[in-house]
Amino acid sequence: MTIKLLPTVLINQIAAGEVVDRPASIVKELVENAIDAGSTRIEIQLDHGGKDGIRVSDNGYGIAPDELELAVTPHATSKISEEADLSAIASLGFRGEALASIGSISHLILKSRCSEDESGTLIEVDGGLIAGPKPVAASVGTTVEVKRLFFNTPARRKFLKSDGAETTRVRDAVQRLAASHADVSFTLKSGEKTLLEYPSASVKERILSIFGGELDGELIEINESMTGITLWGLVGKPSVARPTSRHIRVHVNGRSISDSSITHALKEAFRGLIEPKRWPTAALFLEMEPSQVDVNVHPQKSEVRFRDRDKIWRLVNNTVSGALAKEDIVPAYVPSAQTSNVIGNATQVEFGAGSSRSFSIDQARRAIAGIELPSHATPLPTILGPDAVMQVQKCFLVTQDEQGILIIDQHALHERIIFEEFSTRMAKGNLESQRMLVPDAFEADSGQIEALETHASLFEKLGIDASASGPASISVYALPTILVSRNVDGASFIRELLDKLGNSDCPSSEEEALSEVLDMMSCKAAIKAGDYLNPQELADLLQKRKEIERGSNCPHGRPTTMRLSIEELEKRFGRR
Repeated sequence: MTIKLLPTVLINQIAAGEVVDRPASIVKELVENAIDAGSTRIEIQLDHGGKDGIRVSDNGYGIAPDELELAVTPHATSKISEEADLSAIASLGFRGEALASIGSISHLILKSRCSEDESGTLIEVDGGLIAGPKPVAASVGTTVEVKRLFFNTPARRKFLKSDGAETTRVRDAVQRLAASHADVSFTLKSGEKTLLEYPSASVKERILSIFGGELDGELIEINESMTGITLWGLVGKPSVARPTSRHIRVHVNGRSISDSSITHALKEAFRGLIEPKRWPTAALFLEMEPSQVDVNVHPQKSEVRFRDRDKIWRLVNNTVSGALAKEDIVPAYVPSAQTSNVIGNATQVEFGAGSSRSFSIDQARRAIAGIELPSHATPLPTILGPDAVMQVQKCFLVTQDEQGILIIDQHALHERIIFEEFSTRMAKGNLESQRMLVPDAFEADSGQIEALETHASLFEKLGIDASASGPASISVYALPTILVSRNVDGASFIRELLDKLGNSDCPSSEEEALSEVLDMMSCKAAIKAGDYLNPQELADLLQKRKEIERGSNCPHGRPTTMRLSIEELEKRFGRR
């Protein structure tokens, strides 16, 4: 093969492959440029998810007429000028290849006006070919339009998802930028619909508008410094932990990034406070000298490299751990008896505000002795059912077989039974569905809406009818009959299901994802620890245990049953 120089257009298209892979990355680059230009108002307009049109308008400084052609030329930038600048980058954009790359795979129109100019200037780039510049009427600021995305690289266009899926990706990109720039107002529209509208606000107000207003009162403010590095932000209490890490946002000097070390430090701070498979909710903001962080390690600038990674880890972990330690994160218990006083040798308990009625504990014991309580009110084990099974602490079942004593986890066993029932029904067709009298709506983020659209056929098989009912909400109209019969909260279940399906760890194929979803549905519908079971329910549970395969373990692999053998009992009691 002969080595040769590539044409400029092809070079730009290759660069575009690194910088621009979908409409969301274009929006990210253009919005970052707008923020760097001092904008306080940014508006984004999409056409068919951005595949057929993107327009980003701002009220920033604008671009001088004689620099407009340079703005669409590869590696031309106003943000760095020498090698030393690379070690102290303070702006969001700095590479100077975004506009040239975008113009090489689309029809790009750039219109800009500086405050000192009487009119604006327009330049066009069509597949890398530049036309203009020419004078045009314009407001102060810059407007960039991108049309016919990937028209000259059709193979890349085929990798784009549906309009709705691309729209939600753009929505997520805008939210990440809006989180770290609360002083800038953002508006995102798709066609005639306004998807996002964030006025200038405080950081807490902005984070709540992104994460959801239901977190108001559930976020802990943090602020700590360590030798030139400042960490501040908001951390959710353990009660609002999520099934995925999607609600962890990390920002370094105003840049939204992904960093496994910071995420690990945050997760470790919650160790013992949340279940291992759940993730904290947090918006963390790190500020440091630009020389302490290298942002030039990823083409899309989504990752960074810290000069002292261990120091950052300690700062995040210690700050969050300390903030959690100061919080009263144990739910309050308010007893019905408001006051208790000792009178002589008897304890007097008073009920109700201003009540003068009281009685001694001894009197209460004598009164209760004459009352026959229902079986489920006693904390002591009770022999129930025809198979001589005993429910202990409303959690475990104790029975026997030829080999000894069986101790059964009622939740784990019922979970396996329901999983097998679901699997059997799914093999015959879609699950039975029941309409809800009133649709159950909840606030949804971009990832949840995308997961809903991506897995629409899976939802149909599961007997779930849910759809987006607004730019940031989802309504649930029907659920599988068994979930309704078990009084499962539709909104909470669908929200957690969408988080699971949207997680990168979830299998991408429908068949593989189905097993994961059935696991979750079985867990939600199963009898819980603390549920009282009547004799018939106990008998039914034990009978189904005999009928199902692999009844010794729940779908997650945990044992449903433990056996204490006759031989072991004899050893313990000194009989052998």
